[in-house]
Amino acid sequence: MKMFKTAGLIMLIGFGMFTARAQEPAPNPVITLERTACFGTCPMYSLSIFEDGKVVYNGEKFVTIEGEQTGEIAPETVTAMVDAFESAGYFGWNEAYDTMTVTDMPSAITSVTRDGETHRINHYWGDSSAPLALSFLEQWIDDMTSSSLWTGSEANVSTISNDMESPIVSLQHGPNFGFGPVYNIVAYGDGTVVFVGMANVGKMGVYVTQTDAANIEVIAMQAQAFGYFDWQDRYDTMVMTDQAYITTSVQWEDEYKSILRYDGDPNAPIGILRIEESIQQLAADWLN
Repeated sequence: MKMFKTAGLIMLIGFGMFTARAQEPAPNPVITLERTACFGTCPMYSLSIFEDGKVVYNGEKFVTIEGEQTGEIAPETVTAMVDAFESAGYFGWNEAYDTMTVTDMPSAITSVTRDGETHRINHYWGDSSAPLALSFLEQWIDDMTSSSLWTGSEANVSTISNDMESPIVSLQHGPNFGFGPVYNIVAYGDGTVVFVGMANVGKMGVYVTQTDAANIEVIAMQAQAFGYFDWQDRYDTMVMTDQAYITTSVQWEDEYKSILRYDGDPNAPIGILRIEESIQQLAADWLN
């Protein structure tokens, strides 16, 4: 009888421990992004990034994959992302930018947790008063989690407006099969330059600076003189493998063009490399 009581006590203690473990609260995400509906087919989905690097995606409508999917990034990357949000000024921005300067646009709702405090921002994409860096940070979450694998929506930084003004030049530098830099540069007619660092660059995160507007105009005029608007849309023959894709865009006067160049295609005009170098110089302080 004594042995039976002892065994029963052990079972009860074991069950109690199991119950306690089962009731432990699930960890909260440290970074979230939700994209809402618009008057059209805007992708609707959410992303949650946890401290240990786990990424949870939930697709709702107008995405390639609906429902829940999981991924993973390095825990140190998550820490660096929170630091980058802080450096950008995220925690000092308003909780809502929802004035409908332009109608029928989607919203992006983000949240970031730092030292136990969570800041959440509801950003309607038709509100021109929102900080320019906020739109790039939202896109940066997508880029860092490779959400396009689920959403089917490829990033196009040339569409992010500065007070409703489209950029004059942009450059998106993708990864290669190694430790090449991954980043975006966007420059506007008023001299605003935005750098978005994703991997193997001097600064990771979103950085905004101001330069002389003439520096950006010179790049656009250079592109026009070289014949940029008459070149092909793609130069992507893989003579050399494992190289990066580089996408540039130029808007000047009444013309707009975007060109994708695979770094291993020898058929691309030499002028496009000169334009890429000129855009890169706008963000030299963050690249190295």
